[in-house]
Formats: sequence, C-alpha cells, structure tokens
Amino acid sequence: MKLKLAIALTLASLCATPAFCDTINFTGSNTKLGTSQVYGTAPETVTAYGFQNFWWWNIATDLYGKNGGGSENGVGIYGTSDNEITKNTFIELDLSNINSPFSLTIGSTQLTEGFHVCFSSTLGTLGSSCTDYATPGKDPFTTAYFTKPLGDQFVSIQADGGANGAGNVLLDSLNTAATPEPGSLVLLGTGILGVAGVIRRKLSI
Repeated sequence: MKLKLAIALTLASLCATPAFCDTINFTGSNTKLGTSQVYGTAPETVTAYGFQNFWWWNIATDLYGKNGGGSENGVGIYGTSDNEITKNTFIELDLSNINSPFSLTIGSTQLTEGFHVCFSSTLGTLGSSCTDYATPGKDPFTTAYFTKPLGDQFVSIQADGGANGAGNVLLDSLNTAATPEPGSLVLLGTGILGVAGVIRRKLSI
C-alpha cells in the first residue's frame, strides 16, 4: 500500500510540474534605432545587431523598430524597403544569455515570403549553418525550436529575396522553450527518493 501511495505521489508531482518559458518581443514604435539594441528581461536578454551586405564584407547598419499592426511588427533594417530585413541585409542576435531551445517568429512573410536562419560564432558574419524557410505558408510564421550549435552564440535572420513575395521580413519575437522550475525539480527528486526508499524497504523484508 505504501509503495502504491509513493508511486502515485511521484506521478502526481510529474504531471503537476510547472514550467516557465519566455517570449522576447521585438516590436518597436516605428522608430529608427542604433546599430544594436537590447531586448528582453534579465537574465534572458538578447542583443540585436543590424548589418548590410557589401560584396564580400558586412557593415553595421541601423535597426528599425516597427509597429504596423497585424503581422507588420518587429525589428527590421532602417532605410530598406518598408524598413524590413531584405536579402542584402540581416539581423544578428547575440544568444549568450539564452541557454534553452528557442524558436523565432518572423512577420511580414506574406505567406510565400521566404527567409533563412543561420548560426555563427562571429558577430557580423551571417554564418554557414543555415535553415531555409522558402515558403513559410503563414504570416507571421514561427520556426521549429533551435538549439545553439556548440561554439555558435549568434543567430542571423535574412530574407530570401524577391523570388518569394516582396523580399522583406521582420523579426517579431524569440520564444524560449519551457523548462522545469527549480522548485519543481526538487519536488520531483524528493518523490523519486521516496519511491526508492519504499522499494528498498520492501526488498529487505
């Protein structure tokens, strides 16, 4: 009877384990920003940087915080078409403070407007480990969860270009995956230890 009770309590603690996740929104107020901007709340903050492609090198450029309603919200690049991210520009995020899997919500995709997400170890470099979303199919569109590759602390977002849609998108939000709260982990660990103790006593009888 005690064994069944202990197992039931452990299962209950598993099912009731709360989790927390965070969404970092990049919506601005239709304002030109500098070449970098910090978003989020400590400890989960990210710094966004704007870059423009010039042949074989990239130069820092101003970001633009957009709030156009609907899916026209987020951070883009100032001075481009609609002040959004194009195939000749990209936004790079420093993920030093993000340690859990995360997804990205991209706005202004116009259903068929493609973009790609790339990881890099160097600020100002688009990166080579890229995932392309040529035809998102939704506006806004949320990617699958990513896990930072070992050694890569930066992720970049760049539009595919005019082949699909108008060729410009916005970075709407970054969504971290739910992770167990420390208190919940303690509760779960206590339950497991309790079951182990009951089983040990049963076996010693």
